[in-house]
Amino acid sequence: MADDTSHVARLFAEAVPEIAAGSVEIKAIARKPGYRCKLALVSRDPRIDCVGVCVGVRGCRIKNVVDGLGGERIDVIRWDDSPERLITNALQPAAIERVILHPAEHRAVVVVKPDQVSLVMGRRGENRQLASELSGWQIDVREE
Repeated sequence: MADDTSHVARLFAEAVPEIAAGSVEIKAIARKPGYRCKLALVSRDPRIDCVGVCVGVRGCRIKNVVDGLGGERIDVIRWDDSPERLITNALQPAAIERVILHPAEHRAVVVVKPDQVSLVMGRRGENRQLASELSGWQIDVREE
């Protein structure tokens, strides 16, 4: 992980005991410092909700991390080994109709209804860009 993402990982390990203990693992981090960060998590214990423990009761845990990053917006998502599901999770809250993978080019085409394009893209294209970085797939958007 780069320095800016390792800083995020360190802050989460300090704020979330389940990460420090290893029962919740940070699988990927994508970040545009000062603006937004996406964090993909997986739980090694089926009784632990990886997203819930990072957010905390009434958002208390994630608030500590947000404060440590100067108010940067953080999206916490569930990791999935399926690229289609991971990309769909990373682009939430947009409603994705389907994801078409082009493995040879490591590119994914996300098909959405016209009213969802702005949610997929995000402000200044940040949402799509960070989802691409997080998933490791170049994401293109196509209207249905």
